Amino acid sequence: MDKFADALLNSAENIIPEEHDWYAPLIGDWDFEYYDNLESESPRHVIGEWIFRKILEGSIVQDIFICPSRAERVINPQKDAEYGTALRKFNFEEKCYDMVYCTKDYAIHVKWHKENDNLIGRVQEFPDNRYIFSDIGKDSFSWTNIQVLDNGMTKTVSKIYAKRKN
Repeated sequence: MDKFADALLNSAENIIPEEHDWYAPLIGDWDFEYYDNLESESPRHVIGEWIFRKILEGSIVQDIFICPSRAERVINPQKDAEYGTALRKFNFEEKCYDMVYCTKDYAIHVKWHKENDNLIGRVQEFPDNRYIFSDIGKDSFSWTNIQVLDNGMTKTVSKIYAKRKN
């Protein structure tokens, strides 16, 4: 492994308290099915991959979101393909995670809280957008992008169903 990656992935310690280590079940490599345009007659379906790791002595959770996946983009390129990374830092004062997500085209900030068994992310730049990790299990999870409408109702913008890679 190169020195940069070795230093980045060094997780000799874990400073995140166990009761707040919400992303621990997601650490690993995932394949997923992404769906959007859900209200249309022909929703879009794309195969992707999502990789989660603890970095910087276990103090940060970093993930890489690739949609379509590296293999899929060879056979099914998408004009709006996304290759991004997120850094999730536990905020000890507020008992939440502060996240920045970056792609080549944009960056956003999301504040994550745990509600029941779900992780709810509120997008700081777009207060009406929410991201939700749900149904988190050993080998699967769901992720939903919802928009809160003016009347308080919600609209599902996109949905991901992930399965752990073997």
